[in-house]
Amino acid sequence: MIIADTNVVSEFMKVSPDPAVLAWAHGIDPKDLTICVVTVEEIERGLGQLPDGRRRRDLELRWSRLMDSFNETIAVYDPLAARETATLLVAAQTAGRPMSLADAQIAGICLAGGHHLATRNASDFAAATHLTHIDPFRAV
Repeated sequence: MIIADTNVVSEFMKVSPDPAVLAWAHGIDPKDLTICVVTVEEIERGLGQLPDGRRRRDLELRWSRLMDSFNETIAVYDPLAARETATLLVAAQTAGRPMSLADAQIAGICLAGGHHLATRNASDFAAATHLTHIDPFRAV
Protein backbone atom coordinates (compact mmCIF):
# COMPACT_ATOMS: atom_id res chain seq x y z
CA MET A 1 0.00 0.00 0.00
CA ILE A 2 1.14 3.54 -0.75
CA ILE A 3 0.15 6.38 1.57
CA ALA A 4 -0.17 9.72 -0.22
CA ASP A 5 1.33 12.58 1.80
CA THR A 6 -0.68 15.75 2.19
CA ASN A 7 1.25 17.52 -0.59
CA VAL A 8 0.23 14.78 -3.04
CA VAL A 9 -3.41 14.94 -1.92
CA SER A 10 -3.34 18.72 -2.30
CA GLU A 11 -2.10 18.23 -5.85
CA PHE A 12 -5.04 15.91 -6.59
CA MET A 13 -7.36 18.69 -5.45
CA LYS A 14 -6.03 21.30 -7.88
CA VAL A 15 -7.99 22.34 -10.96
CA SER A 16 -4.94 21.47 -13.07
CA PRO A 17 -2.84 18.90 -11.20
CA ASP A 18 0.78 18.30 -12.18
CA PRO A 19 0.77 15.94 -15.20
CA ALA A 20 3.52 13.80 -13.68
CA VAL A 21 1.44 13.24 -10.54
CA LEU A 22 -1.61 12.32 -12.61
CA ALA A 23 0.42 9.94 -14.77
CA TRP A 24 1.86 8.32 -11.65
CA ALA A 25 -1.58 7.95 -10.04
CA HIS A 26 -3.09 6.47 -13.20
CA GLY A 27 -0.20 4.01 -13.41
CA ILE A 28 -0.95 2.33 -10.11
CA ASP A 29 -3.88 0.21 -9.03
CA PRO A 30 -6.34 2.48 -7.13
CA LYS A 31 -6.61 -0.11 -4.35
CA ASP A 32 -2.86 0.30 -3.73
CA LEU A 33 -3.18 3.99 -2.83
CA THR A 34 -4.71 5.62 0.22
CA ILE A 35 -4.23 8.42 2.74
CA CYS A 36 -3.85 8.50 6.51
CA VAL A 37 -5.74 10.24 9.30
CA VAL A 38 -3.01 12.87 9.67
CA THR A 39 -3.64 14.04 6.11
CA VAL A 40 -7.38 14.16 6.84
CA GLU A 41 -6.65 16.53 9.73
CA GLU A 42 -4.22 18.68 7.72
CA ILE A 43 -6.59 19.08 4.77
CA GLU A 44 -9.62 19.74 7.01
CA ARG A 45 -7.67 22.35 8.99
CA GLY A 46 -6.44 24.02 5.80
CA LEU A 47 -9.95 24.17 4.37
CA GLY A 48 -11.32 25.50 7.64
CA GLN A 49 -8.85 28.38 7.55
CA LEU A 50 -9.88 29.53 4.07
CA PRO A 51 -12.30 32.43 3.79
CA ASP A 52 -15.85 31.54 2.78
CA GLY A 53 -16.28 31.74 -0.94
CA ARG A 54 -16.22 29.90 -4.22
CA ARG A 55 -12.60 28.69 -3.93
CA ARG A 56 -13.26 27.13 -0.53
CA ARG A 57 -16.49 25.49 -1.71
CA ASP A 58 -14.75 24.08 -4.81
CA LEU A 59 -11.90 22.66 -2.73
CA GLU A 60 -14.34 21.22 -0.18
CA LEU A 61 -16.19 19.45 -3.00
CA ARG A 62 -12.95 18.02 -4.43
CA TRP A 63 -11.90 16.95 -0.93
CA SER A 64 -15.27 15.31 -0.33
CA ARG A 65 -14.86 13.27 -3.51
CA LEU A 66 -11.35 12.20 -2.51
CA MET A 67 -12.54 11.25 0.96
CA ASP A 68 -15.26 9.12 -0.60
CA SER A 69 -12.68 7.28 -2.70
CA PHE A 70 -10.35 6.62 0.26
CA ASN A 71 -12.90 6.28 3.06
CA GLU A 72 -12.67 2.49 3.39
CA THR A 73 -8.86 2.37 3.41
CA ILE A 74 -7.70 5.40 5.42
CA ALA A 75 -4.69 4.36 7.50
CA VAL A 76 -5.12 5.12 11.20
CA TYR A 77 -2.83 6.16 14.02
CA ASP A 78 -2.70 3.26 16.43
CA PRO A 79 -0.37 2.23 19.29
CA LEU A 80 2.18 0.62 16.94
CA ALA A 81 2.24 3.78 14.80
CA ALA A 82 2.63 5.84 17.99
CA ARG A 83 5.67 3.79 18.98
CA GLU A 84 7.21 4.18 15.52
CA THR A 85 6.50 7.92 15.71
CA ALA A 86 8.23 8.24 19.08
CA THR A 87 11.28 6.36 17.79
CA LEU A 88 11.46 8.66 14.75
CA LEU A 89 11.10 11.83 16.80
CA VAL A 90 13.88 10.76 19.15
CA ALA A 91 16.16 9.76 16.25
CA ALA A 92 15.52 13.03 14.44
CA GLN A 93 16.16 15.07 17.58
CA THR A 94 19.34 13.12 18.35
CA ALA A 95 20.58 13.69 14.79
CA GLY A 96 19.94 17.42 15.14
CA ARG A 97 17.23 17.35 12.46
CA PRO A 98 13.95 17.77 14.34
CA MET A 99 10.90 16.45 12.56
CA SER A 100 7.39 17.88 12.75
CA LEU A 101 4.91 15.82 14.71
CA ALA A 102 2.61 15.47 11.69
CA ASP A 103 5.41 14.18 9.45
CA ALA A 104 6.57 11.80 12.17
CA GLN A 105 3.02 10.50 12.59
CA ILE A 106 2.63 9.96 8.84
CA ALA A 107 5.96 8.12 8.74
CA GLY A 108 5.02 6.16 11.88
CA ILE A 109 1.78 5.04 10.26
CA CYS A 110 3.67 3.98 7.14
CA LEU A 111 6.34 2.09 9.07
CA ALA A 112 3.82 0.38 11.36
CA GLY A 113 1.78 -0.80 8.40
CA GLY A 114 4.65 -1.62 6.04
CA HIS A 115 3.46 1.08 3.63
CA HIS A 116 5.39 3.24 1.18
CA LEU A 117 5.07 7.03 1.26
CA ALA A 118 4.31 9.15 -1.79
CA THR A 119 5.64 12.64 -1.08
CA ARG A 120 7.34 15.55 -2.76
CA ASN A 121 9.23 16.28 0.46
CA ALA A 122 11.41 13.23 1.12
CA SER A 123 13.87 15.37 3.08
CA ASP A 124 11.16 15.98 5.71
CA PHE A 125 11.27 12.23 6.39
CA ALA A 126 15.07 11.80 6.52
CA ALA A 127 14.93 10.31 10.03
CA ALA A 128 12.72 7.51 8.73
CA THR A 129 15.61 5.61 7.17
CA HIS A 130 13.56 2.43 6.66
CA LEU A 131 10.72 4.23 4.90
CA THR A 132 10.44 3.88 1.14
CA HIS A 133 9.67 7.21 -0.55
CA ILE A 134 8.09 7.72 -3.94
CA ASP A 135 8.11 11.17 -5.52
CA PRO A 136 5.05 11.33 -7.82
CA PHE A 137 6.20 14.72 -9.08
CA ARG A 138 9.24 13.06 -10.65
CA ALA A 139 7.88 9.58 -11.38
CA VAL A 140 7.21 9.58 -15.10
